[in-house]
Amino acid sequence: MAPESVTQDRIYRTLKDEILAGHIDPHARIDIQRIADQSMASPTPVREALCRLVGESLVEPHPDGGFRIALPDFHGLTSLYIWTGQQLLAALHLSSAAAIRQAMAGVPEFRTGLEPVELAESTSTTFETIAGASGNREFVAAVQRSNERLQYFRLAEPRLFGDLERELRTFFRNGTIDVKTNVRRRVIAYHRRRIEHASQLYALVQTLTATP
Repeated sequence: MAPESVTQDRIYRTLKDEILAGHIDPHARIDIQRIADQSMASPTPVREALCRLVGESLVEPHPDGGFRIALPDFHGLTSLYIWTGQQLLAALHLSSAAAIRQAMAGVPEFRTGLEPVELAESTSTTFETIAGASGNREFVAAVQRSNERLQYFRLAEPRLFGDLERELRTFFRNGTIDVKTNVRRRVIAYHRRRIEHASQLYALVQTLTATP
């Protein structure tokens, strides 16, 4: 790989990590020169990295030039919740109960007192595990992309919902019951709840700033 490609890839990975950690102000223009200085690079690989993130719908052009975090509007948010839920249900439809149980058993137990970013990461892990039980990597890739696009909304969720840890654990309390039916119900309930509160979640994200 050419040195320029290595630099661009390094900046891309760093920027993506910062976005998923909520470290970039979702409403401010991304400072290309600052990132270039921090990365000890020219602005060119920074712009190239940001263009890659545009392709992943994590960044979008800023109206005044440059780039900013891509946040769906209210209707886009509702559509994204519906899409993610449908992808998970389709993956479940193709999965056997044994595969689902085995996949869910492989997820380490979540500790209590999770920070918002940890809750978001745990939710992503849960949904990608469900998608993975299908054995189809395309489902995993689709759910992962949806998870990333929903990250800032999930970071805002603790300000609206006070039971997120309990809600997440219900996906794993399968015991001897029909695991496929239980996980399916949990997926439907999770996404229905967010669709019903999409306007509130959208409003909360408008007040978000970068996390430390």
